[in-house]
Amino acid sequence: MTTMDSGKDWLPPLLATWRAQRAWILEQQVAIARTAAPTGNESERAALLQQDWRDCGHAVTRDGAGNVMARVTPARPISHSAPVVCLAHLDTVFRADEPLVVLQDGTRTYCPGIGDNGRGLAAMSVLARVLQQPEVRARLQRPIELVLTVGEEGEGNLRGATQWFDDAAARGLTPVAAVAIDGPGDCTIVHHAVGSRRWRITVTGVGGHSWANATTPNPVHAAGVCIAAIARLADASRPSGVVAVTRMHGGEHLTGIPAQAWLDVDMRSLDPARLRTLSDEVERIVVRAVRDASQLQPAQALRYAITVLGDRPAGMIDAHHPLVLAAAAATRAVGRVPQSASASTDANVPLSRGIPAIAIGAGGTGSGAHTAHEWYDDTDSDIGLERVIRTVVALGTAERLAR
Repeated sequence: MTTMDSGKDWLPPLLATWRAQRAWILEQQVAIARTAAPTGNESERAALLQQDWRDCGHAVTRDGAGNVMARVTPARPISHSAPVVCLAHLDTVFRADEPLVVLQDGTRTYCPGIGDNGRGLAAMSVLARVLQQPEVRARLQRPIELVLTVGEEGEGNLRGATQWFDDAAARGLTPVAAVAIDGPGDCTIVHHAVGSRRWRITVTGVGGHSWANATTPNPVHAAGVCIAAIARLADASRPSGVVAVTRMHGGEHLTGIPAQAWLDVDMRSLDPARLRTLSDEVERIVVRAVRDASQLQPAQALRYAITVLGDRPAGMIDAHHPLVLAAAAATRAVGRVPQSASASTDANVPLSRGIPAIAIGAGGTGSGAHTAHEWYDDTDSDIGLERVIRTVVALGTAERLAR
């Protein structure tokens, strides 16, 4: 990869302008976090950011999934039509009725979703403005697509990112690189995408009275056997794979043999083959538990069904890939030490399709993601934001991006 035209003359003043806007950026982040966006119902937050992008001069569109999109084109004719894609997810794991109360304690701001992905979305608001600057557009060598995605969290199953890359493929468009901007942070570079499969396993039977029908096969007992066996599998599978039972339910009333029980299982690995093996092992556990529980009453044999709740592809690029090196150079330029990392983000989708992709944080620190006690600390947040800008501008202005 050749870098942009050094940036020694024109980039520092641009970065200094945004370092001075930390208070405004945090205000935007808080406003975003206070706008509910549960997975599958991101429309209010999408409208907020869509208007923000229009206010700073972008032509904004929405696709069938609900993604918000804007395209930044170079100011002069170019020969590189394959874009760089920047993504940040709109949704949160919280219900629509979750109280989104903002509390300030020193440099910490508390609010569900304030970091994940309030920070990433605030950075996208900044990026939308930076890329409109004449000094940037004059140097762009290729288009940059800005995409706010729906359905990144949990059962959203990367729906928005999948839709965008499906649509791009249908148009014959293959991005040269993708950058997911997700949460706080200023040193990690995610270039290993953790694949996952999420299943709901439902066991059903005829049910009955707990005394009169005591030998009737019990779905809750079978589910309990499954949980114990999956726990043993989890212990044996690390570190190459992770499996966990995350939710469970069964039974209708206190004195009856249940007619149904279910459990949710989350399986993860960096290796697609290992993920398939884990899936096979979990299904074998279920088959064995249902069979054994039905031995006393074969005529009332239990049945099971597996419903796929999520299927996230795995993928990776090497630490020496030009995209990772560009992000590492931007990390060192802001005085941080780059660290390779693995995670499950919107970058999973392009990585699984052979498109180079990374995920990076957008500055500041935080903890408690996916809980009601999530907090974000804005101290030195300009460092991570500068890294985002440097990375994206470098990719957009490079004369050549090696694949």
